[in-house]
Amino acid sequence: MHQTGYTRASTLGPIANVVAAAGGSIERVFRRADLPLALLESQDTLLPLRDHFRLLMVTSRELHDEVFAARLGRQTSMAGLGVFGRWVTQAPTLLEAIQRAGTSLPHMLQTATQLVMRRHGSEIHWSYELADPARDGRQQNEMLAIWYMIAVIRHFTGAWWLPSRIIFGGLPNRLQSPIGELMCTDTSIGSAASAIVFDRRLLTAVNPNLGQGDGLTAGELGRIFDLPDPEDLPGRLSVLIELELLDRRPTLSRIESRSGLARRTLQRRLSEAGLSYSDLLRSALQRRAIRLLCQTDRSITEIASMLGYDDPAHFSRAFERWSGVPPSRWRRLRLNALVATPASA
Repeated sequence: MHQTGYTRASTLGPIANVVAAAGGSIERVFRRADLPLALLESQDTLLPLRDHFRLLMVTSRELHDEVFAARLGRQTSMAGLGVFGRWVTQAPTLLEAIQRAGTSLPHMLQTATQLVMRRHGSEIHWSYELADPARDGRQQNEMLAIWYMIAVIRHFTGAWWLPSRIIFGGLPNRLQSPIGELMCTDTSIGSAASAIVFDRRLLTAVNPNLGQGDGLTAGELGRIFDLPDPEDLPGRLSVLIELELLDRRPTLSRIESRSGLARRTLQRRLSEAGLSYSDLLRSALQRRAIRLLCQTDRSITEIASMLGYDDPAHFSRAFERWSGVPPSRWRRLRLNALVATPASA
């Protein structure tokens, strides 16, 4: 069944650095992809997979490089994937790491996606399988995904390791040779999902950093459930609203366009859930306001502007309605609580 997928901005890796090194303009790339440049500084922000695909496609065209995403993948690391990357690379063995990646991917990092491990004799085929129907930029995305999968195995085997071969599903034959050169291994073109192939004996490889990790905090584990379910329309729309908030105050027209739903359909389905667009916008503004108050030292005036308020006083009054206190006092109370907690522990 086709699903609309979502992924975190962190999966783009060091895209700005790679584009700049190739002489391209990251600002122009994001503008043409109709995405906010602030995504580069908001790694946990979710975006639809179709937008992720399109950004990679636009970048490939900007650089006149059909295998751009394969070059980008060489610069990625599991550490760049935040909580998901830590959870996978803290597994005791490669087998458990692959199992962790497969079970946690749709909850922590990317939906409408499966990582499937199959045994074929003495070989393991570990595939990347997508349910999202978006096509433009899909091949670029799969090139990038394969590198992340390689990075998982390299964590256990060493940076020298390469797959026995790589199978790319649906890739044009003309790209087989340049991708093989970039990947430094045999590549083939198949009709099924993209996959990496390796000796099954590697599954017993032990984590070289076993026991050195700090584990995940309760707050980080809570992130497991923050990706929207395909049937959760309010959750899906909230993702789009938060994405728009990185650049502008979102309008119903913009969200209607991004969601692919007619306005009446969108409003009717929200109404059936006892909600309205205004409810979702207010909740998104609250969440972003609290994140900015907690994670930055920006002034109240700056935060108000980032949230689309023309007047800081309007923001302060809105925040007080949400929380019971003005934002400046809320920030002071939080800092006081943080300072007091160690002393009382």
